Amino acid sequence: MGSAAFLARELRLIDGVRLWASAPLAPFTTIATGGEAGLLVTVATTPALVEALVKLEAAGSRWVCLGAGSNMLVADRGYPGVVIKLDERFHYMEGMPAGPGPHSHSRHVTVTVGAGAYLARFAAVAAEAGLSGLEFACGIPGSLGGSAAMNAGAHGWSLADLAEEVEVASAMGIQWLPATELEWAYRFCRVPVGSVITAVRLGLTAGDSVKILEHHRSLLRMRRATQPRGVRTFGSVFKNPPGEAAGRLLDAAGLRGVRRGGAEVSTVHANFLVNLGDATTADVLALMSLMRQGVHRMSGILLEPEVKLLGAAFPWESAFDVSQGPPGSHG
Repeated sequence: MGSAAFLARELRLIDGVRLWASAPLAPFTTIATGGEAGLLVTVATTPALVEALVKLEAAGSRWVCLGAGSNMLVADRGYPGVVIKLDERFHYMEGMPAGPGPHSHSRHVTVTVGAGAYLARFAAVAAEAGLSGLEFACGIPGSLGGSAAMNAGAHGWSLADLAEEVEVASAMGIQWLPATELEWAYRFCRVPVGSVITAVRLGLTAGDSVKILEHHRSLLRMRRATQPRGVRTFGSVFKNPPGEAAGRLLDAAGLRGVRRGGAEVSTVHANFLVNLGDATTADVLALMSLMRQGVHRMSGILLEPEVKLLGAAFPWESAFDVSQGPPGSHG
């Protein structure tokens, strides 16, 4: 009853679900490395997602939900479980004002955004509408769901500062959770086990659209000047340790521009890894290990990864087999 073929037949019966067996995952990640998923499942509605999660739970299947793939590194051997993707119908924004206006200044505005929407795009739309609060996210390439699951942030701000409620789907159904009931930390949000974030309600502030847009554009210019552009990368490699910047430590260790196979430490920002065109995940992990060792030798600090792994383990971890991955994780 728990066979892959039986599970696939069961999932195909759900309205709003599409399946692909042995689907390549590299095209769904921004670093563009890694192998295949045992089964890729796209869902069009939250009821379809709940029904799919019921069947996955009944089958005892391992699964993950993949967002924009901007913070995910997939093993070269792939992931034998089920990968869930929310389709384009989760790219919505509700509660946006019709347009900025002087009468609306300083007014609190709650906006509901589908988990599939791109955070950077939503930040731009919000700025154009005269809504302040999301300027820090102007260049963050993740989806709303994945960004909330990792509490994405920049310039001293993060999603935790704006989130009011988070909608999650599980085999038990759909529910809105107050943000205060979730555990938030630096690049972390504890989502209930077995759940997928499907929407987020954010509290923004209506203000002077000209000033908001200028702030947004100034941060975007800064980001473009200090981070690699037009390359295949998953974003920041390591978290910033307390009171330090991972990029500065990596620079001081002389790691900028170092290569392993088809992967390179960015020559623009040392806390970014770039796929030069033919990199494998093994190349990336070998370079990450070298980076971590270099900083530790120089400063005694052990950097912790910000990128998430699927179907692999970091070289410095124990031999614990994580090939199946945790159930219900986000990326």
